[in-house]
Amino acid sequence: MKLNITTLQYEYFDIMIRHKLSFLFYFFIFLAFSGCQRKQKPALINGKERLSVRDYLYLRNGKPFGILRIECNDCQMIYTVNHKKFTVDIREGNEDRFIYPKNNSSLNTLIKSNDNQVIRVLAINANGKVVSNVLDTFIRDQQKSVTYNMKYVHNKNTFLVDILKKKHRVAD
Repeated sequence: MKLNITTLQYEYFDIMIRHKLSFLFYFFIFLAFSGCQRKQKPALINGKERLSVRDYLYLRNGKPFGILRIECNDCQMIYTVNHKKFTVDIREGNEDRFIYPKNNSSLNTLIKSNDNQVIRVLAINANGKVVSNVLDTFIRDQQKSVTYNMKYVHNKNTFLVDILKKKHRVAD
């Protein structure tokens, strides 16, 4: 049996060309889908960019407010905000307080435990951000003082949410 070398070379060359073409095809497809990234456009609400969570400012009676919550069975909390001092006596359960800190002010708390217990202090600023969520063990007659920074964000893109009104607006 006599084989023609040119025929074998032609078939081999034909197979190589097909493999190279399919390799090049897949390479260009891969390059097309992975080589460039599409720039994401921000979602729009009424023609304006969507706001993030920290761009909300919660108001009550037109003033920014935060929340101070203490959970204990028998304790006393003395807290100071804007140089005003408040005292809360708790016998069972918890106590929630609206606080009206000025921007960049601090909240000073002094907790006195009247029994061996675990006490939780939760502080939320005017943007709805948790400033403190501390769970501590206290022994009888123990006192603990802590200061929290109550800074909040308020700029021209801040969305104002007044909890006593149904309509909300973007800050001026």
